[in-house]
Amino acid sequence: MRMKRALTWTVGGLALALIAAIAFVEIRNRSGVREADAEFAAHVASPIGDFGTTRTLSILPLIDWHTSGPELRGEMGVSYLIETDEHRILFDVGQNTSQESPSPLELNMKALDVALDSVDTVFISHNHFDHVGGKPRQKGRTFSVGLEQVPLPNVRAFVPTPMTYPGLSPIHAREPTRIGKGIASTGTIPRQLVFGWIDEQALVVHVAERGVILIVGCGHQTIPKLLERYDQVFSAPLYGIVGGLHLPVPEGRLKVLGLDAQRILASGTGMFSPVTMDDVEEQMRELQGRNLGLVGVGGHDSSDEVIAMFNDTFGDAYRHIRVGERILVGPPE
Repeated sequence: MRMKRALTWTVGGLALALIAAIAFVEIRNRSGVREADAEFAAHVASPIGDFGTTRTLSILPLIDWHTSGPELRGEMGVSYLIETDEHRILFDVGQNTSQESPSPLELNMKALDVALDSVDTVFISHNHFDHVGGKPRQKGRTFSVGLEQVPLPNVRAFVPTPMTYPGLSPIHAREPTRIGKGIASTGTIPRQLVFGWIDEQALVVHVAERGVILIVGCGHQTIPKLLERYDQVFSAPLYGIVGGLHLPVPEGRLKVLGLDAQRILASGTGMFSPVTMDDVEEQMRELQGRNLGLVGVGGHDSSDEVIAMFNDTFGDAYRHIRVGERILVGPPE
């Protein structure tokens, strides 16, 4: 009888401790959500005037969930090769889930004949492990294409928070920043997730006779805030949006201890208020109101169901994001 009573007390104590821990995390998260919203509302980003145009834009997915062929590696991460008239930009560097050498990114670059020494700029959207080369890199506030950090001579790096890389002096693009002819950063937008606070920037490319394409890493900023920041800073018409929009509905790709981590811990406003299908439909309507000519949603953080919805909704404007499948934008025919 005593053993049974002791077991009951132990189980009850553990349950209370778990409830208290969840309550603490939820209260802290909601406080952070209010802080991030207030910071975004109070900060009016300075407009960027004429930053030029590029005649052509190529977006080649090097890492994402879906691939265009069995010879290419997919993972829950992001890396794109962005090419304009004058620049070759490595946008994020994937996750390297198993911390292997060569990394999936390195293998895909070799298969797609992309030489690292042809890149002149690295752009890191945000410091999450699936965008900087793994958890050790996230913790170290750095990034890496492979297991080892290789030299990157004559390369500029634009980062969302203070970060380091051997031999480089990365530029912290907290504010909207010109990067090159027809290329800029939105500057960072803050977001509180159950996972923690994150600052994320998106890449802006102005294609002549088309308009601006937003290239997004994870979309933690949310579509409404991205569009609000865009309208504050840029005057050219928005032509398209491509990348991760973080819509893991009905479920995401990442599971942690059986929990749908992408949806419960990294979307919405808390564990008990994750992003819903109603939210997805509302954000799609916002994009529909822009009459976009190009839309692509990355599978690394949005579900196949959401991707199918975007495909159906945007029709001819929709482009699949698959490793090895190039997205091209040029002058109207």
